[in-house]
Amino acid sequence: MDVESLKQYLETDTSAEKSLRNNPQQERSRQSLESILRVCGQIIDESGHAGVTTAEVAKRAEMAIGTVYRFFPDRIALMIGVYQYMQDQFVALCIDRLLEEKPDTWQDALGIMMDTSVVARRTIPGFKATQYRILGDEDSQEQYSRSQREYVAAVVKMLSQFDFPGDERWRGHVSVAVELSRALQRLAFDQSPDGDSWLLQEARAVPIAYLEGHLVPAV
Repeated sequence: MDVESLKQYLETDTSAEKSLRNNPQQERSRQSLESILRVCGQIIDESGHAGVTTAEVAKRAEMAIGTVYRFFPDRIALMIGVYQYMQDQFVALCIDRLLEEKPDTWQDALGIMMDTSVVARRTIPGFKATQYRILGDEDSQEQYSRSQREYVAAVVKMLSQFDFPGDERWRGHVSVAVELSRALQRLAFDQSPDGDSWLLQEARAVPIAYLEGHLVPAV
């Protein structure tokens, strides 16, 4: 199972997308940054995005507020950083699951990734809520969109080992499929804290059926 494109997505220098003021080089700084982002996820789960303030994050992470500002210039940058942190954790889980289960088809591979998204919603603090858009201005929207394009490109490249098309049109189709799955998963978790089982099945089946439909030549 070739997951190199997903690994490259994680290894790419995405400091601009994360809106980091300083990209930590030392282990202590990396631990401080991770603590900030993990605390943000916990706060989001408890009180939503509105509960995330630099003062509250600093208090919960037991650090000076200046440490938060050392990494993120403002709250919007912090929220973009939280999104990317959650996304990176999710992709790392996908890599582990794909290597473990060794899918034989693109449908199986994509299904594993969608199943892993459900696991992430249940286990990663803040992940469920950060799948809603958390943007303020045009620059933040562009950062979010750029990260999404890179993620979709990595998924398409991974699926290409199963003779899945990889051109720009198919990157668009996969982007739609990803959003379909996210939307249905959001509905599932709105219905039940653990996710409505029928809607979760639809969140897996509908995007795959959508892509299969586009693979069938028009008559």
